[in-house]
Amino acid sequence: MNEIEQLRLDLDKCNSESQEKSEFLSMITHQLRTPLSGIKWTFKMILDGDIGSFSEEQKQIINKGFDASERMVELLEEVITANQNDQWDFTYNFSPVDISKVIDGIIMEFYEVARTHNVSIGYKPPEQSIGLVEADGEKIAIVMQNLLENSIKYNIDEGEVSVSLSQIDGYARIQISDTGIGIPEGQISNVFTKFFRADNAKEIKKQGTGLGLFTAKKIIERHGGTISIESTLGKGTRFTILLPLKQPQNTV
Repeated sequence: MNEIEQLRLDLDKCNSESQEKSEFLSMITHQLRTPLSGIKWTFKMILDGDIGSFSEEQKQIINKGFDASERMVELLEEVITANQNDQWDFTYNFSPVDISKVIDGIIMEFYEVARTHNVSIGYKPPEQSIGLVEADGEKIAIVMQNLLENSIKYNIDEGEVSVSLSQIDGYARIQISDTGIGIPEGQISNVFTKFFRADNAKEIKKQGTGLGLFTAKKIIERHGGTISIESTLGKGTRFTILLPLKQPQNTV
């Protein structure tokens, strides 16, 4: 067998494996769509009062669950569409977004997760309105989810996660700090690389995709913003996100 024939065989094998992976992903995503949609509409029935009345506080909590399930369904639809079209990127729907509301909603979802890990979450909102950001709120929520999940998962017992939102030089600045395990100094520059996981993180959590921070960076840069990291091994990590604020239109 010559080199050209071998290359053809290798290419056919790669194409076959790619097709099998695509079919498997298609099957899994379609299987997930039904139970996720069921969860979403169960929350909707509860909110609509179909099974009884609730206090306003209870409704707020249930509404957070509905919003989270809705985002999961929408994200799953994107995965299905991307797999069908073989175009692996997010679809962005930009509009003026109040970032404080996005952050508030995501933090509410993570209070219980943090509690089960014996970690506390604190949020410092801006002292006054900072204006709007031209953004896809669902994608910014994905970024916050990824960062908060890491801050909780790799924290210490009785650790803390602090989130703040402020305005600086025409940007909305979001900072997420934790008292966790930190990242080895020589590996900090790799944290936004696809599939990368720090050595100490792999020791604590054997499983992980290494895609969370890669995805976060990709989303933030698509918004014309930046995301940076500061970390000290054994003491904690802080992420800083800058998103350009929407400039008010001049009126004559």
